[in-house]
Amino acid sequence: MTRWLASLLLMFILATSLPAAYAHEAHRQDMSDAELVEMRQAAEEVHDGATGTTAREAVIADPANGAMSADIHSEMMSDHSEAVAFHTADFLGRLHPALVHFPIALFLAAGLAELILFARPASGLEPTVRFLVYTGAAGGLLAALLGWLAAGVRMSDRSETLGLHRWTGTGIALAGILATAIIYRAKSDRLLIRLVLAGIAIALLFQSYWGAEMSLGPNHMNM
Repeated sequence: MTRWLASLLLMFILATSLPAAYAHEAHRQDMSDAELVEMRQAAEEVHDGATGTTAREAVIADPANGAMSADIHSEMMSDHSEAVAFHTADFLGRLHPALVHFPIALFLAAGLAELILFARPASGLEPTVRFLVYTGAAGGLLAALLGWLAAGVRMSDRSETLGLHRWTGTGIALAGILATAIIYRAKSDRLLIRLVLAGIAIALLFQSYWGAEMSLGPNHMNM
């Protein structure tokens, strides 16, 4: 049973990693929707080519090519520091697709628990809703921050789908904080928290669709 689950997980990762990887690169490069389609089509083709060696790489590979000046060394150290910062942000951004599923599940579970509480007030699910909202808000905030790193920090995007995904996700994270503030009160306004959770649930439907549009391609559901 364990091997079967591991094999299924591996197949899922292999099936989803390629489109997600190219979508990530397209987002960082601020590509339009049309350019994203072209990039995905080009990525499906196999290209073989040789890579050239720059003069700086030649000096590093073979010191006999020339002595490294202090200016070149300083420039290389500066480039290295920038590269480390970029790769760190890039790595954190790539965690966004994996992390984002947790707040989605937590918020939807909170909405379901609140619905049961509405139908059966004596069910005593208030603590459950509170826990789900707290953890969902924390996960939503972290997912939104990683999403900004994944797509690049900018206020506008050439891709309309990415723009909708970016700002809807940011709105969901802020709504989660609002829900936390409401439910933190000793006597929470159940009507208000229900409206906020309903709004988050509806927004999550659109947010999930736009996320799939970017990773799987436009009109991925053939609607």
